Amino acid sequence: MAFRNLTRSLFQLTKRTNINQRLYSSIQYSPQYRKFEITQRYFSIRKFSSIQTNDNAYRDLDTFLQKEIQLEKTAQKHPTQLPNIQDFQVETKGPEVTLTRQVGDDKITVKFNVTNTVNTSESEQDLNLNATEQEQQSNNAPTQLKSRPTFTVDINRGNQILSFLCSYLPNEDPDTRNQHGGIENEQKPDGEQGHFLEDFQIDEFAIHEGEWNDKVYSSDCSVIDGDLYDKLLNLLEEHGIGEEFANQLSDFSTAYEHRQYIGLLEKLQKFVKK
Repeated sequence: MAFRNLTRSLFQLTKRTNINQRLYSSIQYSPQYRKFEITQRYFSIRKFSSIQTNDNAYRDLDTFLQKEIQLEKTAQKHPTQLPNIQDFQVETKGPEVTLTRQVGDDKITVKFNVTNTVNTSESEQDLNLNATEQEQQSNNAPTQLKSRPTFTVDINRGNQILSFLCSYLPNEDPDTRNQHGGIENEQKPDGEQGHFLEDFQIDEFAIHEGEWNDKVYSSDCSVIDGDLYDKLLNLLEEHGIGEEFANQLSDFSTAYEHRQYIGLLEKLQKFVKK
């Protein structure tokens, strides 16, 4: 996990500083250079034996994966059982997760996908650090990867569905948490440094029959009345979709995404061994 954090940080730093760019020929196309371009097209820049390259690349990748998979398994916080999401039944299919519960006459369904949902608490200032400073920080206090997926909530009443599109509030921007009257996160009772309670916002909502698609009108919650937004949050809270749910969903998603990532590495290892 630590290697995965460092690799992603270095990739972001490299991307921001623009030091890893492809170098193209500065010669522009014109008739007088046509002959040169045709000749250059058949000129090999790197001369390697394809058989030797493939063998070495697969062997090197396999050796790396053996160590990496073991490190990732050692770093798992929930290696045998995934975290619990209270009062919800959980179904998984690949990266997709579906949560369901019954509240009176209402059926609640929450759906999300863990693909590309892992982020860190790094700020823009952290990304501007040079490689040496980032390496020192990673050795002293490694960044914790967390999965904070966008999710949908469906409240089914009869033949109609009230749907919400929700997303987690940015950890590095506490002002965003107060945009619609929200409360800033507090530290957990266990006193973990830098670990704050999660919270979410409603991005869109709609009422529809059948599937929620492009033919259904939805409203952007950033432009609706503030009191209406608060009442929609209260409605979700009464159906079990509140701050505690947000924390449990993030913990579950983090553990499940990590399990999916390890599974992907194991599939890659089987592929290179063929």
